[in-house]
Amino acid sequence: MGNMKKISFIGFLLLALFVQQVNANSDDFYDETVLRTIQLEFSQRDWWSQLEANYQAKENIPATLVVDGVTCEGVGVRFRGNTSYMMIGNSQKKSFNIEIDYTIEDQRLMDYKTLNLINCANDSTFMREVLYSNICRRQIPSARANFVKLVINDENWGIYANVQQLNAELIEDWFPSNDGITWRADGRMGVGGGDEQIPEPRRANLTGSDVVLTERGGGWGGGFGDGSAALTWQGSDSTIYEQVYELKSTTQDDPWACLINTCDVLNNTDLEQLPDVLDTVLNVDRALWLCAFEIIFQDEDGYVNKRGSDYYIYYEPETGRMHLMQYDGNECMNSSGRAGWSLFYQSDDPVVPLMYRLMTVDHYRQRYLAHARTILEYFLTVEVLWPMIDEYQSLIENEVESDSKKIYSTQAFFSGISVLKNFVKTRRSELLANYEVSHPAPDIESVECEVIQQQAGQSLVITAQLGQTVPVSEVQLYLSENPYGPFATLPMAFESESDGISYYTVTLSSYMPGTVLLYYVQAAAADAVGTLAFSPACAEYDVYAYVVTYAEADATSVVINELMARNNVTISDPQGDYDDWIELFNTNNETVDLSGMYLSDNPENPLKWEFPADTNIASGGYLIVWADEDGRDEPGLHANFKLSSNGETLWLYDADSRNNLLLDSVTFPEMEADESVGRVPDGWGGMQILSSPSPLGTNAE
Repeated sequence: MGNMKKISFIGFLLLALFVQQVNANSDDFYDETVLRTIQLEFSQRDWWSQLEANYQAKENIPATLVVDGVTCEGVGVRFRGNTSYMMIGNSQKKSFNIEIDYTIEDQRLMDYKTLNLINCANDSTFMREVLYSNICRRQIPSARANFVKLVINDENWGIYANVQQLNAELIEDWFPSNDGITWRADGRMGVGGGDEQIPEPRRANLTGSDVVLTERGGGWGGGFGDGSAALTWQGSDSTIYEQVYELKSTTQDDPWACLINTCDVLNNTDLEQLPDVLDTVLNVDRALWLCAFEIIFQDEDGYVNKRGSDYYIYYEPETGRMHLMQYDGNECMNSSGRAGWSLFYQSDDPVVPLMYRLMTVDHYRQRYLAHARTILEYFLTVEVLWPMIDEYQSLIENEVESDSKKIYSTQAFFSGISVLKNFVKTRRSELLANYEVSHPAPDIESVECEVIQQQAGQSLVITAQLGQTVPVSEVQLYLSENPYGPFATLPMAFESESDGISYYTVTLSSYMPGTVLLYYVQAAAADAVGTLAFSPACAEYDVYAYVVTYAEADATSVVINELMARNNVTISDPQGDYDDWIELFNTNNETVDLSGMYLSDNPENPLKWEFPADTNIASGGYLIVWADEDGRDEPGLHANFKLSSNGETLWLYDADSRNNLLLDSVTFPEMEADESVGRVPDGWGGMQILSSPSPLGTNAE
């Protein structure tokens, strides 16, 4: 069988060892296990009055910020938020926005330039936004979040939710580049109870007839927006869209054309043709996941409930598609004794087209239901959420008790946690009782990949094993030859059955080395509605991946023997710089000519760096390559890439004249500064962290 991996889309891009959780000793500003103290120092005596005066204009005042002994001078501070600012009256527990680079260009705090400190104005537990954001980001684009303690001019301001800014740093976490377009959907907000027609009503051709967009008053089940920013069709004039979508960033000449086109396709395409065209302009699967999370966790501040407000959109130029991103999750998981939303909440509302239109298309409805089942099985469970809640409580409860500025009482904190836990149980039970959710789905027991080596590359045979308890009507492979999608479908043929297992296979054509293949399996039940199941269950974010490689050599005399990804003081290169390094070792009893061989840290570019002519390594000798991206430096061998201290894989390939056979590969873990991994004994032992680095010398345990 081939080296098939199940990976997350975001972690796939370099096929590195993607570490989502880092230890408390790391420099991860959003580590959920660490409660950092953020200290702000204002030199102005009237700093509070200045902040209040600047609130409407969103203007900063300067301050000094200190975190973990790191001082940032001249940061910009202002109050942030709308309801979180207005609803707390004269309380000093305001939310803060902090611009690290306000007066010093390129100044960063642990690689971040903007901080959002949220006062949790509608949440006595302080947890909802942190909990929901970190659950959502396991599947859909969402901000990172944790807790911090805020101290202003030596006075304790208490616990805050520390939520990542939705800017270029977040976009680059989730997408191949930051070369697209980002909007925040604001919409027009309701102004009172009951339905009211907005001034100069606009119309959306959602069902073949015109639908007047209306406002709804706020409140449970009513939503807030008028639907104008819910990806509804507002005509071809960009002026209308500019009023309700806030353009946050763009590198495109015409940032509105793609948004208008997406709204046109979503709302004006006949429902029968919608599955054929919609995914070319919108990541539909991700949109369905987002709606499912919002409804299941009852997120009152999102696309569904607010009818197109408080969510973000990113246009990905690499695929030409829109992606929805979760934003502002502080008002979720709180039914307060009221009946929960239906799983198809807002599907009867014409100005919420992602529910209204997509839920009428059988395939989309069944895909949405499959995702809902996955959320109920893997995310909204006592086993997953209660331990997170307990860990959060343990981390912050002492500070909450000593917080004299908190909006709610300490008793409300503890009773709110009980409400939060109760929501998990009752909401899960409520939704599992839904007859569509409980409908039996196919059982995909495993997916396997057999690699067939060919002279020009490799072909793959994908086999899905399905249990026979639920009969299936069809099995399909979703395949992308692009690391960013989208996916095409291929039918999988019934092959055989044995011991209650049905085998379905499909053979993929020969692919050249370096080709990246992403895939997952979909099985449809042979029932009246075509109930769907996926493997992996969290597709299209978690998918199987295979990178086509060159054939492996039967034997090699030169191996990757030792490496260091964070060289601070261990050894300098000929230019005097302390760079990452890779040590090769020759196990042969003769000198080996490395000319034309290759090193790479990128499976998509296996022949990334070529050894120059006349590069030799003596018998039993060592050779260092400096991974410093300074390929033109002389003397010394300088590769055109650096190593990742978070861990990744290195490959050594033979020369073109010898068919680029794979000679050696090494996968190394996260490494501390001046820590190396190497083979013990030299040349043929397993890789391990060495007690002492030994560049150009014998490795020791």
